[in-house]
Amino acid sequence: MQSKLYKISLALGVLLLVISAVFAQQAYAGDGFFSNFKKYSKHTYAGPFDISGHSKKKAKEKLMVDFSGLEQNLSVQLIVQDLQVDIPPEVVSFDPDATLNQAKSGDDNSLVASVSREGLRTVMKQNFNSLTFSEDEVDKIAAQIEVQLRSGIMPQQVYVANFIPELYEQKQGIASAEYKVDGLAKGLRLLMDDLDGLEIQPNSSFSFREYLEGKESASATDLQMTIMASLLYKAALQTNWIMDERNISTELPAGVEPGFEAAINRKLDLDFLFTNPNQTVFTIRTDWTGSQLELSIEGLPFVHRYDTEVEKITKYDPKTVIRYSAFVNAGAIEVMDKGKKGMEVTVKRNVLLNGSLEEIEDVSIDFYAPQPIIERHSLEKVVEKVPDSNVDSNSSTTDSNNSGNGSTDTPANSSNGNGSSSSNGGSGSDGSGSSTGSGTGNTGSSSGSGTNSSGSSSSGSSNGSGLSNSNSSGEKDDVNYDYDKGGNLIKVDKNGNPID
Repeated sequence: MQSKLYKISLALGVLLLVISAVFAQQAYAGDGFFSNFKKYSKHTYAGPFDISGHSKKKAKEKLMVDFSGLEQNLSVQLIVQDLQVDIPPEVVSFDPDATLNQAKSGDDNSLVASVSREGLRTVMKQNFNSLTFSEDEVDKIAAQIEVQLRSGIMPQQVYVANFIPELYEQKQGIASAEYKVDGLAKGLRLLMDDLDGLEIQPNSSFSFREYLEGKESASATDLQMTIMASLLYKAALQTNWIMDERNISTELPAGVEPGFEAAINRKLDLDFLFTNPNQTVFTIRTDWTGSQLELSIEGLPFVHRYDTEVEKITKYDPKTVIRYSAFVNAGAIEVMDKGKKGMEVTVKRNVLLNGSLEEIEDVSIDFYAPQPIIERHSLEKVVEKVPDSNVDSNSSTTDSNNSGNGSTDTPANSSNGNGSSSSNGGSGSDGSGSSTGSGTGNTGSSSGSGTNSSGSSSSGSSNGSGLSNSNSSGEKDDVNYDYDKGGNLIKVDKNGNPID
């Protein structure tokens, strides 16, 4: 009997030891039955969420609420070149059990999140249809998103090209510009050689002048540098690069398209600078076809399309500048400079996504002032001589016709004698005059005066025989005329001085 009781007691003792060992192990690990009662020590975090002082059961309840809010405010962006795509919340889920199972008391612990591969593949296919992604590449991106979500901090950005180097194999020509020229000067050829193969690094700025320092192409003229910089500028506008500095000249260089000049002037410290905000490398290519210079940009294609256009060109006529010189003959005009029209060029850019217009951007308004026409005139004035009959409407003309036998007849009187005299006064004038004639025959005289109310009058005397003709007016003969500053006709003497 005692032996039987001993065996039972021994069995119960072993059982209690086993149960105690199991409970102790679970309690120590925090995963077992007692873990629901054991509380996390101070400074225990799951991501940004504090679970200190909570039992595992209470911590799970808290994390479920925190994760719900985190998923609602999820901000994870996939970035490929110039497009950022938000990951929908339903693609990502946070696991509170897995998070607590790996949590250590008194420590900063990571969150456990899972990304749906199928959902991510759909998002990438819909938004990056110009690129192709394999199943392994989709899995790589999903795993990277899960890693970045461990902190629980938003927002998160995932640069796809950083984790899929194979994307670089899809590089292609994405922008180009041309400059027509009959022959390739040495300076342009040197610039072409130095720019060909130039790599624009990710998140970096580029200075045209700084890049050429110390190179053989630095011997090129400012005009030749301007031509190459203008080609690069026009091509860069077809990308999402940021233009940091760009200038124009006082006069548009020949062959450079209006609106796309990027002037280089070392004396005035004018440069061309831009920034590549992408995570990928771009390569500059140059080529000479025999009739034009070409510049292109190669790289991973953009999701957006950038169409740059000249919206409007307004022309301005030049003014005329007159200079006076003693070395110019009277009346002559020498054109020293033919001048040039000015213009204002407005450039805009259309940003399209999948063929649909998303935005219209103002690029630039370039103004080139008109260059005046410069003429050189003589200091000596040209004096114009105007006939009496065309100048003074108040002058009068008297025509006297005398014949051997006749009568004198005027509007005011008439007389008869051996001679005949006729006098007609000019219209609208008052004046006086006389005529004397002599010849063989009888001598007669007549005199008369009168005023015609219609505006003609005559007054005078005639003596003589035979035939006599006389014209008279109230002004001096051979009077000169000129124009004053107001454009009025005035009398001047032979020296050109005004006569009062």
